[in-house]
Amino acid sequence: MTLILFLMLACTSTRTDSGAMSDSGDGGADSGATVPALDFPAWAWQHWVWEDESTQDSVIEMVDGYAQADIPVAAVIIDSPWETAYNDFQWDPERFPDPDALIAELHDRDIRVMLWIVPAINIDADPLYSEWAANGWFMQYDADSGPAVIDWWKGEGSLIDYWNPDAVDAWHALMQPILDQGIDGWKCDGLDFSAIAARYSPAAGRDVERAEYSERYYRDFYETTRDRLGEDRIITARPVDNYGAGIGGAAVAFAPHDTLVAGWVGDQDASFDGIRAALDNYYWSADFGYLAFGSDIGGYRDDSSEPLGRSREVFLRWAQLGAFSPVMENGGGGEHWPWRFDEEVTAAYRQLVELHHALVPWMREAGAEARAEGRSLLAFVDRKSYAYVLGGDIFFAPVIEDTDDGETATLEVTLPEGDDWRWLSGDGRTFPGGTHTTLTLALNEFAGFVRVGSELDATLAAR
Repeated sequence: MTLILFLMLACTSTRTDSGAMSDSGDGGADSGATVPALDFPAWAWQHWVWEDESTQDSVIEMVDGYAQADIPVAAVIIDSPWETAYNDFQWDPERFPDPDALIAELHDRDIRVMLWIVPAINIDADPLYSEWAANGWFMQYDADSGPAVIDWWKGEGSLIDYWNPDAVDAWHALMQPILDQGIDGWKCDGLDFSAIAARYSPAAGRDVERAEYSERYYRDFYETTRDRLGEDRIITARPVDNYGAGIGGAAVAFAPHDTLVAGWVGDQDASFDGIRAALDNYYWSADFGYLAFGSDIGGYRDDSSEPLGRSREVFLRWAQLGAFSPVMENGGGGEHWPWRFDEEVTAAYRQLVELHHALVPWMREAGAEARAEGRSLLAFVDRKSYAYVLGGDIFFAPVIEDTDDGETATLEVTLPEGDDWRWLSGDGRTFPGGTHTTLTLALNEFAGFVRVGSELDATLAAR
């Protein structure tokens, strides 16, 4: 990652007109204009859950736990490792003895199934790797190097050459049995940045830009899956992830905008530093015009100083951010199941998921308009506090600092000018637009507001 970060920092950050930000957040979803409906399913913006490493039994235990806690789940990501080798598309029978039964059971519960993947085959996936190497189907360092063997977080392997039609056909042949099982999408992880070094395509006969490689990688999984299974399939991937470099633009953008309807902003620590890092990627993803994204609630990396891998304060403050993000997803290392903390955390988490699901129909209307205009659902109004307007009718200010008691946060907010705003937490009072106020927030309270007089205000008031 050090080399990749150095190369990213050496690049010039760019932005497009479609990524231009709006500071006002005015307008909301109801502009009166007719715009195309979103061509992806509602579950893409509902509540997803996953584990860093799972088995068939642990997946069922997880969804059973959420059901017993009365917390809705729309999708499960089965992260790595699920294969016998990276990436042969063969289920590991020790971890997943009956994947067909697992997928069927989850579908019976109205839960979708997504699988983790990267565009590489590891050298220990023999004879598959040797066959591909002999055929010249991998990316290289240069014209004479042979397959570029990259050292990545799951071993050593080589990137497939997306410019070689035979390699792509063979890749699709490996993928097809998984598609035949009826999965609902892919979590496409960010190994494509290794194409900065593994940059030579034997099929193209030239060096390719990293962005070219990313374009082919994500688009292939997105289009192949939807072509074969239908438009209710998606991929999730990174929009912008700058790994703490504090930059945005094309140099640190991953998936093509039109393929990424539900992104996540990479891996963060289980701390308030991690929350701020996620929000920095939110900011740059919105700036670059990505429509919708979220982050790993509680952080991907666990905190070894915490018995459950993260404090209850970090977990719930992050869950509040997740509820007011287009994508609400919860998973990673350490403990992420809310009931493993305590009843208060479980109840607060349940309420946040229910609120998020209540926002989804409205977000889809606002999202259709935003997508037609080439902009994000999020418009940041303050860079320092990371306060933003979601879809025009929601204002949210995240808690980004820990507290002395691990419970009560004091947060200064300035509401957008114009209409009044109703607090969706605390005492539910209404504030005039432009009000600057200090809120005292218990752990189960948050600084989320709805624009008074909007259709969303009426919808939420009727809950």
